Amino acid sequence: MPARRQRSGAHRPRRGLRAGVGEPAHRLCVSRRYRGTRMHKLERGAQVAVIAIGVVAFVTGMSLAQDVLAPMVLALVIGVVLSPISDMWMRIGFPPAAGALTSLILTLALLMALIFVAQPIVVRIIDAWPVILQEMSATIAEVQNALRGLESVSEQVEGAISGEGTGVAAAADGSIASSRDTAEVAAPANGDPSAMVPSPVEALSLAPAVLAKVVIFAGVLFFFLLTRVEIYAWIARRIAPAGQEREIALRLRAAERQVSTYFITISIINAGLGAAVTIAVMIMGLPSPFIWGAAAMLLNFVLYLGPTALIAAFTVAGIVHFDGAMSLLPPVVYLTLNMIEAQFVTPTALGKRLSVNPLLIFLALVFLLWLWGPLGGIVAIPLLLWGIVLSSNLREGRRELEEAMRASEEARRKAEAA
Repeated sequence: MPARRQRSGAHRPRRGLRAGVGEPAHRLCVSRRYRGTRMHKLERGAQVAVIAIGVVAFVTGMSLAQDVLAPMVLALVIGVVLSPISDMWMRIGFPPAAGALTSLILTLALLMALIFVAQPIVVRIIDAWPVILQEMSATIAEVQNALRGLESVSEQVEGAISGEGTGVAAAADGSIASSRDTAEVAAPANGDPSAMVPSPVEALSLAPAVLAKVVIFAGVLFFFLLTRVEIYAWIARRIAPAGQEREIALRLRAAERQVSTYFITISIINAGLGAAVTIAVMIMGLPSPFIWGAAAMLLNFVLYLGPTALIAAFTVAGIVHFDGAMSLLPPVVYLTLNMIEAQFVTPTALGKRLSVNPLLIFLALVFLLWLWGPLGGIVAIPLLLWGIVLSSNLREGRRELEEAMRASEEARRKAEAA
């Protein structure tokens, strides 16, 4: 019996060890937990890497397809802004194709008018570029001379205290004279305005690319205005739960109307700002007040960057046309008008609707300006607002749907319990 018991116990595994291996059970659990954590970290790292590669590929594709995507996005943005006009054509009784064509013709006519308004500004800047550079060089030289004069006075005082006033004063006078001579002979290096204007050959070489962008813009705008109701219905069928397609389509169109109302209001405010700037420029005596007003109206659509560029332009105009402290009058007047518009008029007209974080606006502007240039700056804010309004409306609709489903489920349970 003892021998048999010993023989049967020889095959029995020791307590706390895995059979055939001799590894403690708690150590085996720790090893498995460590391997599981490491695999989870590797999977998370792989997911992050795939997302990063996808973002880089997406941005690269957007940059490479700039000539096609930029006019398409601009057409979609303008189509959203023009949606109330399209609805008006439908209420009047226009066929969809006639309404879309009429909106397209009006849009192209307005863009051509804006180009004709902006042309004198560009021509005047090119013509006055040498004078602007010369005046700016002279102003910079005067500031440098004033700073050198202050430095020489401090050196004279220090030399008088140490007993070396005569030599220091002579050296200071020589430095001031040399700086004045330098300021007198200084001339702008890039003063030839003809270098800024493309030659006829260059203009002809650019014509096909410009025409292609115009055709893409016109085609996308026309077909979006023609089929936007069907587009929203198609999107609703893809993202909405069963039976909620109509509700989601209505929310998409409501978001479109909200963005359109916002931009129509902003356009009216910017037109008022342009009129105020025109009157102010007339009072100050600067030339071309209507051109300055049109520039103020158009550049105010590009938040932050547009007003900053116009402040710089008013500063240059003040340096060219006025002397002394009066040269700061144009930028100060424009900055005052812009602050009144941004801090009082726009918040009063819009209230709390579509309030967006300024950092988000600035990042969108910088990113699309870097990606697509000036056209990106034009479409950055509309795209951002469109996305925010769509996401908030869809999220609100989904929450209402979940609440309705929860209420119906509770009602069904109560009915079954009764």
